[in-house]
Amino acid sequence: MKKIMVAVALLGLSLPATGQGAEFLTPGAVGMGGAGVARNTDAYATYWNPAGLAFYQKTFSTRMNAGLGVNINSSMADNVDKLGKMNVNDLKNLSFSGTSTDFAKNLSASAQAVEFVGIINDLDHNKGTLVATPEALLAFQYRDFGLGLVVTSELGGFPVSDTTSVRPGDPASTTPSAFATGIGATGTVAQGTLFTSAQRTQIVNAFVASGATSTDANNITNKLEVQLQASGSNKSGQTAQQLADAMVHLANSFTLGAGSIENNTSTIELRGLALAEIPVSYGHKFDLGAFGKLGLGASVKVMQGTVFYSSQQIVKLSNSSDVFKKVQDQKTDSISYGVDLGALWRYEDLPLMGPVSVGFVAKNLNSPEFDAYQIAGRSTPKVKVEPQLRAGIALAPFSWLNIAADMDVSRNKTILAGVESQNVGGGVELYASWIALRAGAFKNIAVASSKPIVTGGLSVGPQWLRMDIDAAVATESARYNNTTYPREAKVELGLSTAF
Repeated sequence: MKKIMVAVALLGLSLPATGQGAEFLTPGAVGMGGAGVARNTDAYATYWNPAGLAFYQKTFSTRMNAGLGVNINSSMADNVDKLGKMNVNDLKNLSFSGTSTDFAKNLSASAQAVEFVGIINDLDHNKGTLVATPEALLAFQYRDFGLGLVVTSELGGFPVSDTTSVRPGDPASTTPSAFATGIGATGTVAQGTLFTSAQRTQIVNAFVASGATSTDANNITNKLEVQLQASGSNKSGQTAQQLADAMVHLANSFTLGAGSIENNTSTIELRGLALAEIPVSYGHKFDLGAFGKLGLGASVKVMQGTVFYSSQQIVKLSNSSDVFKKVQDQKTDSISYGVDLGALWRYEDLPLMGPVSVGFVAKNLNSPEFDAYQIAGRSTPKVKVEPQLRAGIALAPFSWLNIAADMDVSRNKTILAGVESQNVGGGVELYASWIALRAGAFKNIAVASSKPIVTGGLSVGPQWLRMDIDAAVATESARYNNTTYPREAKVELGLSTAF
């Protein structure tokens, strides 16, 4: 059970991932706040905007890169970490027959049950996710033609909480009275100092409402309170209010119909879609005279989609290998095709601004669909990658300075139900013949609470062999494995050549 945290963390690094319209950011674009629609005219145009191929500056170029992005939701990460500290196996086969004598074992397990319920409650209220986006690209450009292999992927882990089956012991025989006897909450039981008077009253009233006598309700509350504040207890580090809420929930579970905690169906679900695309692209340029030049381009893509799914009960996971095996086995491959269209207008010498480019691209216009993994008892429709629309602008006011910005025109679905992505961002690039420095920022305006992501990058080398490294880091943090990390981070490494 302690390996759950490790399992979820490593899944993002070791498995293809899932998503609908996963965003792919190449080196250069990452460092400039995600701007790439109007500034790429080499092999990257095959992915970003095929119209850029019409403005090729080199007869031949090739690009290859790989990267990984991670998004950590604090609530999900903290709670999975807390579960990893608990031995949930202690919650199985608890016996409160009314004649139990193993009071210490039952009391310790019941205190852990309170912690478990507290974590399940928090997962239910705050949800949380852990998302990884590994990706890679190899692309070629010859004059105004392009060919590539692009792998984009998105993997998400998220909780599905069962807040009903949280009753200790056998629901058929564990009454509040038997529970009190089983944990040694009989006679006179001194209260602890963990809960406030108002919290204690709320807990006692909940047990009374579930059929306990006033004496049993007070004794159960006091006994568990003392145990939870004892040295070595409360391994999950929950607050007094979280534990009080969990105690109320535990008390409510003694009503008719509540299931046993060992049969709790809370799960960590993992969903993923890896897309491998082979685009064939072409761009053509039209001379508009005094109004500049207009490039139009198209890409036709053969696409293989691999859809992953896994769902594991938290209380039944024995080690991380169980999760890995199921995810690797539970996948479906299928083939489809996609169509991208793009436009790029360029004016070569705008006063005070230099060359200006304005681009627009529409990706996956035909909404390609892929077979979903078939889940027993559920309706599993095809996975659809919906169209994505994006616009951008780029200018070069000086020979050593580029400025660019992009914005998603469409709101793009993610693998997380109800969560959308619509990024706006930009940046600057300072460059000389053998070196370039980039800086920028972007923000997901589809999520009001999201904070800006700062970006930066570096390129070193001549045009015939150039190395790139770019990164993006969130300005807000999240806790994972008892350590504070940026909530979102991304890194891209690339190598390119042009002749």
